[in-house]
Amino acid sequence: MSITPTGKKVAVAGLTFETNSFSPDLTHLDTFQRFAMVEGVDLFTAGLGKDEIAGAMEVAAQMGIELIPTTTADGGCGPTVSDVAYAFLKERFVTGLAKVISQVDGVYLRLHGAMTTESCEDVEGDLIAAVREMTTPDFPIAVSCDLHAHFTAKMAQGTNLIAGYQTCPHIDFFNTGKRAMRLLGLAVTSQAKPKLSFRKLKMISPAEGIDTTIWPLKEVKARIHEIEKLPGVLDATIFCTQPWLDVSELGWSALVVTDENSESSPDLGQQYADEIANSLWNYRDKFLFTKVDIADAVKTINASTPDQRPFIFADGSDSTSGGSTGDSSFILAALISNPIHGQVLMSITDEPAAIACAEAGVGATVTLNLGGTRATKFFKPLQVTGKVIKITNGSYQSKYPSKIFNVGTTALLNIGEIEIVITSNPAFMLDYQLYDHMGLDVTKAKAVQAKSAGGYRAYYEPIAFACIDVNAPGPSDNRLSELPFTRPKRPLWPLDLNIPDRNYQY
Repeated sequence: MSITPTGKKVAVAGLTFETNSFSPDLTHLDTFQRFAMVEGVDLFTAGLGKDEIAGAMEVAAQMGIELIPTTTADGGCGPTVSDVAYAFLKERFVTGLAKVISQVDGVYLRLHGAMTTESCEDVEGDLIAAVREMTTPDFPIAVSCDLHAHFTAKMAQGTNLIAGYQTCPHIDFFNTGKRAMRLLGLAVTSQAKPKLSFRKLKMISPAEGIDTTIWPLKEVKARIHEIEKLPGVLDATIFCTQPWLDVSELGWSALVVTDENSESSPDLGQQYADEIANSLWNYRDKFLFTKVDIADAVKTINASTPDQRPFIFADGSDSTSGGSTGDSSFILAALISNPIHGQVLMSITDEPAAIACAEAGVGATVTLNLGGTRATKFFKPLQVTGKVIKITNGSYQSKYPSKIFNVGTTALLNIGEIEIVITSNPAFMLDYQLYDHMGLDVTKAKAVQAKSAGGYRAYYEPIAFACIDVNAPGPSDNRLSELPFTRPKRPLWPLDLNIPDRNYQY
């Protein structure tokens, strides 16, 4: 069936990054250059057909809307972004849109929602405001965000068209782009007049407690889908904020987009946003998360039979996909002194060690310090001796997210029954493609480490005998009250536990 063009055009741009305020140092421009900076038609294929932009493309085609590419940049996640880097990225972003803004009827922005810089707590709000300054007050601007977005009043002031991931672990990148573009398409073709209602909560949660595949978030998500189908409702989502942000407006949010042209009550969106927010607050204790000490994890694994494998043990406190540095040797040290019986696969970020292995060459036996090169307030170096098994350039295809990763010179070091992959730059461990890249079969190992705070379960849980989240120090620790927050408005649960029910909303 052919699609009749509407004559409407939409510009596409993106800038994504997730900050961890407790990760040391700053993120500079080279991180974005290494991770992903594209422009023009290349932004349509950068996500290999699986990202939000690909989803937006599908809906735009269905609605007969032409997409005009500008620029995108993705830095993954890590420490606070430097002001110098953001100045460059913002100018590139704005300049790309300025070239086409007079030719289009709307703008779609692929953002994350948790990017901060040295002097800006709300990059997404700042970017939306910059686009709004180029347009009229009613010009349609649609935004897609991560479920861990730091949603702000400034974002809401800039646009009514906001859609966020509805899954954690995140498996709905494509569908979120579809939802954002559907909102935009309805606006630019005048089929609807979207209105955003939201409620923000004085509440955060450990990342491991934010899982939409289990109760209670599974129940909340089901209710969101029910609400989306009701008359007058266009979209609904929650933002379970990245918990390792030291920002003033920190907290979860519930958002509902309604159609002002519908015959429904004008307060419909706020009623549903408040309903969702109330349910999240009432479930707050269920989002806390308790981990297992490494000694107990080893005991459990060693008590299992040989065919019970692989055990996945997660070091969420050094979650590379949560902005941590990946250079913790805490669990490695524990396993050297108290071994797991069988092959163990691990990863660590340590550029000097990776280069030392490469210089020594495959087959060499090396003694070196491993770990503690980046987050030195949390991690210490560990002296190890092992055999160099393999060296690569660290470039490989990731499935989650769908992109080509380049983590720099990478070495495989054998330490007894432990095979440890040493990368020069942090590698996301949301999937096991790094291990595949190094020739390691995760299904045959007795135990596999994933440096991830919950997100690893989407790919690892289906192949795991069991998943164990292990206690360890780090910038993405689940013990939030032990982290040095200074900026959030208080009270904020669970940093403050005795908050009256009447006082839980911003």
